[in-house]
Amino acid sequence: MKGLLKRNTTLFYAMSLAATWAWGTSLVVGMETVQTKGWIPFIIWAVANSLAIPLFGFIAYRIPNLDKVVNSKIVSIFTTIVSIFCIWIQLNAIYQYLCNLDFITDIVAKIIAIVIMIFMAIALYKNGLVKSIFLDNPLWYLCYGLLIALLICGLVGNVETFNIVSYTDKSEISWALNSCIILFSGPIMSLQNWQMAEKLRRENKMKAHYLAGVLFAIYMLFVGILANFKFNGIMNMLLIFVVLCVALSTADSAIVGIQKVLKKKWGTIVSLIAIACWNWVIPMGVMGLWTTMGNMRKYVAGACIIVAVAMYYVQKKKNISKETNENQKYTNKKKEVQV
Repeated sequence: MKGLLKRNTTLFYAMSLAATWAWGTSLVVGMETVQTKGWIPFIIWAVANSLAIPLFGFIAYRIPNLDKVVNSKIVSIFTTIVSIFCIWIQLNAIYQYLCNLDFITDIVAKIIAIVIMIFMAIALYKNGLVKSIFLDNPLWYLCYGLLIALLICGLVGNVETFNIVSYTDKSEISWALNSCIILFSGPIMSLQNWQMAEKLRRENKMKAHYLAGVLFAIYMLFVGILANFKFNGIMNMLLIFVVLCVALSTADSAIVGIQKVLKKKWGTIVSLIAIACWNWVIPMGVMGLWTTMGNMRKYVAGACIIVAVAMYYVQKKKNISKETNENQKYTNKKKEVQV
């Protein structure tokens, strides 16, 4: 499997990056953003979403020591918690949209979501990252296919449309601009993105981050267009499968990200415990907690960048001081010889 992966193109990695960045809630949240906030806030949000992975790929190893700071024990605790929340959010997405089907009860929807995620965690125990990349690609291609099917249904199905404005309030523009900072900090605080970046750096395929941005922009374009339609029964059925594809392609990366920090055995155990506990954390308001966690990411990411830059200048100052001392010793020795 690893040999086959090495023979694949940069597009293969880019697909996985884009799939990992797209969360199960992104399609519906994106459409609701257009419908409730207007086009301009959505465009700002969508552009930031599309630029987040390319920006991360650009700065990941250009800011000295950033990878070391993010991989430090104290920051790893935070990023592991973020990954656990990521798994919970994907479970929430699958459960929520399964409940939209009349023939699936609440308890059945929960069981299906948990069983799917447990199966995935166990399947990723061996060769987690490689399997995750291979799983992401068909899921993301299927996602594109389903989005095209949704678009066709909207265009030819005599579906009602929304009257969407440029923006509903100036505060929504501020919301969108603040979202840019949160989105740009997201990959920096993501275990799975660093894990993938390490692999791409070794294989000299960091450009996959830029292509991933294009692929995600295509996804955002579909989200913007589909926001115009009031979904009918068939479209809602297709929507469930899109959410499933996107949620699974994000959750698998979160699981292997936890494996990166806690190693294969304990990473899998912690992921399974998180999955098992999901049903009990729902009443706590997982989405509300995640909003707080999402806002915290920008401060932690900013602190990591500041610490990394400070470490660089301290080390640089030490090197200059050391070089000056060595030059001084050499000069003094030369004078002694001349005397």
